Amino acid sequence: MMTNESDGLIVQIETSKNYLVISIGVYLLSLFSAWYYFYNIWLSLVISLVLSAWLANFLPKNVLLTQPNSITKIALNKKQIVIEKNNQSTKQFPWFYPTYQSRFLVIIEAGKESVVIFKDAIDSGSLSQLNRYLNANT
Repeated sequence: MMTNESDGLIVQIETSKNYLVISIGVYLLSLFSAWYYFYNIWLSLVISLVLSAWLANFLPKNVLLTQPNSITKIALNKKQIVIEKNNQSTKQFPWFYPTYQSRFLVIIEAGKESVVIFKDAIDSGSLSQLNRYLNANT
């Protein structure tokens, strides 16, 4: 959900289905490679366990946004960015800039935080509105 305020923009970030599909696809391709190209069953088994542990850690934290440190909302105005996380903590940064912008993805740098916003993680048409806002105000 995205709302306009008179001097800024508020963006609710949700789980991206495209990012979830890509992440699971990479995991399955890695599993296939481990079993197809390694001829040692023990090596394949160890790599499969490591990949499964990676997936169990990566999905909740980065894709499903269920970890306490996952960014779920940002508020932009001309002077600052406010980042809200799942644990209801907020951080304010006096400066921010877009590192990457496209029709499908926006990456915003603010301090040491990187906010990655996929097109399907916010309302339809909102990513282009966010791109226009960033281009006009940064």
